[in-house]
Order: sequence, then C-alpha cells, then structure tokens
Amino acid sequence: MATPPKGKSPGAASGGPNPKKPGGGGGGNDKKPKPDPKPKPGTSESWTLEELGPAPEGMEWVLTPGGGAALRPIQQKGPDDGKDDDKDGTDEPTGRPGAAWVWNGTTWTRPARPSDGKPYIWDDNLGWQVDSALMQSRSNARDYLQGLFKQFGFGDADTASLMGLVDGWIQTGLADSGSEPVLMKFRDTDIYKRRFAGMAELIKRGQAVSEAEYIQLESSYRNVMQNYGLPTTFYDNPADYARLIGAGLSVREVEERVVAAKQSLNPLVAQELEQYYGVSQGTQMAYLLGLTDEKGVALESARTQQQIRQEGRAAQIGAAAERAGFNMDKTFAERLGGTSVGQTIDPFQLGTLAQLEGTFDQARRVADRETTLAAIDTEAYDQRDALAAAFGDEQKKLASERRARRERARFSGSSGVAGASLGVERNL
Repeated sequence: MATPPKGKSPGAASGGPNPKKPGGGGGGNDKKPKPDPKPKPGTSESWTLEELGPAPEGMEWVLTPGGGAALRPIQQKGPDDGKDDDKDGTDEPTGRPGAAWVWNGTTWTRPARPSDGKPYIWDDNLGWQVDSALMQSRSNARDYLQGLFKQFGFGDADTASLMGLVDGWIQTGLADSGSEPVLMKFRDTDIYKRRFAGMAELIKRGQAVSEAEYIQLESSYRNVMQNYGLPTTFYDNPADYARLIGAGLSVREVEERVVAAKQSLNPLVAQELEQYYGVSQGTQMAYLLGLTDEKGVALESARTQQQIRQEGRAAQIGAAAERAGFNMDKTFAERLGGTSVGQTIDPFQLGTLAQLEGTFDQARRVADRETTLAAIDTEAYDQRDALAAAFGDEQKKLASERRARRERARFSGSSGVAGASLGVERNL
C-alpha cells in the first residue's frame, strides 16, 4: 500500500528522542530495540526505515503490513533496493532473490508455474522459461513412439488412441529420462495386449521375445501359408498368428502343420477326420493347424505338434485303406500308425499319402490272394491281416508264408500227377 504522509511524532518538537520508537530511548536507554507491529504511537503514520534507526548486529528492520515494523535476521541482498519495484504501491523489503520474484506480503516467492503442460525451468530474473532442450526431447520421444506404432501395424483408430495416451504420459514427464518408461505403460494397455496376444503365453513359457521378433515370426508364418496356397483368412489378421506364436512354434513347425492341413483337402482324408475325430466338414485345415477344436471353435492355445501328427497320420492311413478297399476304423488306423513302420509315415511331409497308397495297393493284392488261400484251407481270414503284415506284424507275416507254402505244395503235387498221366499215355 502507499506510505502515508509523514508527520511529527510526539516529542519531535523538543528535538529529543522519541521514547515510543522502537530503538529510540530516553535517559540513555541502550536496550535492544524491540519489534513493534503497530504504527507510531499516537499517530496514524507508518514507520520509515530512517526513523527506526540502526538495528542490532545481524538483524535488520522490515516494515510490516499496517504500518508497523519488525526485526529479522539480515537476508542476502538481491537486486532489489527496497523500492516499489513491482509497482504495487508497496515498498518491499530488501533481500529479493531476483527480479522475477514477487512479494506475497510475508516473503518473496515464485509465481505459480504455468499449467499448459510444457516443461519449465526457473530463472530468478526472467521467471518461468520453457525448457527448450526438454521440449525437443519430448517431441523426439513422441515422434519415435508414433513411428514405432506404425511399425507394429496398428490401425488408425488404435494409433490415435495410443497417441492420446502417450501425450498425457509425456506431459507428466514420463519420457523425460527416455522412451522406455512410456513403452512399459504402453505394454500394459488393452490395445497392446490385443495386438501381441501371443506375448503373454510366451512370457509364461519363459520364451519372451521382443516386438520386432514377434512381428518377424508373423511375417515368416504368413510367407509359409501364402507359399502353400492357404486361404487368406488364415493369415490376414494378427490374431490368426497369436495362438501359434503363444505355443512357441518355430517356422518349421508351422510349415509342417500347413502341409498336414493341405493334405486334409483330399476328400478321403477329410472323410476319415470326420469319422475318426468328429472334425466338421470345412474345418479340417484349421483343425490340423491346431487352431480349432473338432467343432471349429477357436482354441485359446494351439494343440500340440504330437497330437496333430498322430491324428493326421491315422487319417491318412484310413484314407489310403479306404481307397484300396479296406474297411478301417479309428482304433485299427491308430494301431498301424503306432507300429515301427507306421511311425515312418509323417503327415507333415508331402508325398506320404502317395507312399501309403502304393503300400496299400500292394496289401490289396496280398489280401485278395490270402483270402483265396484261406478259403481253400478253410481258415478264417481278416483282410486287414495283410495290412498288419505290411506294417511289420511278424505273426501275420508267418501265417501268410504258411499259406503260401501249402499252395506251393499243392501246386507241386498237381504237377506230379499230370506228369505221370502223360508218361502212361506215351507208354501206351
């Protein structure tokens, strides 16, 4: 407030000291002056620093609101000279740290920091200044993250949502020490978890990979599926790969599944898959990729390689058997698949179905011959014994050999009788 006009205090006319002034004294009073928060006694005037006189050592007088005065320890002097530098009508005390500091009626203080989200640094004379270096760092972090989201394949809507989150995180200073703290927050969003849905399973398995490695796996899987001509519905969305990646499958293992899936397009193989395992028509490819159950319902995690190999092998054995005219059920097909010979049949390799067809065509000829011989010997015979023999069943092989020896013996005996008859005729 403005300093009131000065008047003469009591005792001023006589020229003597004013006993009412702090620091004044009569009769040689040399006691330390005491603070007096009130205006000069008997007047409405405010004290002035000149009237107060010297302060004790290490102390200084300050004018207080309401026209009073008080002592305080001497403060380091700043550029302020005690005048009304901020033009608010008040003579501020000395000790101002810099031109940008303001007097709040009690002490020097900084004005409030701007709340526009920018980073600021304080300058005693200039006040709050935008931290240009930190602003540039934040801008660089934002550009980096936006480019990263593009590499990750996010759509426009997801990218916009993520950048909204990123801007908020950056304004709080989360990126001031680097982008990693922001990336950690990003990895905890639902958008991230949808995009990299297989990542959580990999972490559980102790096989965590980086986002770049994850995307490389997706790209490799896509190339395999394209090269084998699978429908685009199997690889046009990141969710298509999530279960395969989450299962920890290598590119080679995915290729094996694709081969088995391609061979399921054979009508006989598809028929056996439905008959043996209840796999609905039209879902065999997804089933042999390990992505769905027998009803075509998506699985949370892909089935194992061993499950797919066993079922694919049985279906191919059954298909080859049906083609050759054998009656084959699931139990017998899996039994043949479990033999040492059957284990060499790999549904993950192209050409195994053709190989099986050759084996079963040969077994068909053996079965037809053995059926005739068994009938001559009045023996019961299951044509599938020829298949068992072809798949390494030694007992079935021995039984077939015994029938063959008996047939040779019969043939040899018949030839001897015919020879003897011819000899008689010649003698005659």
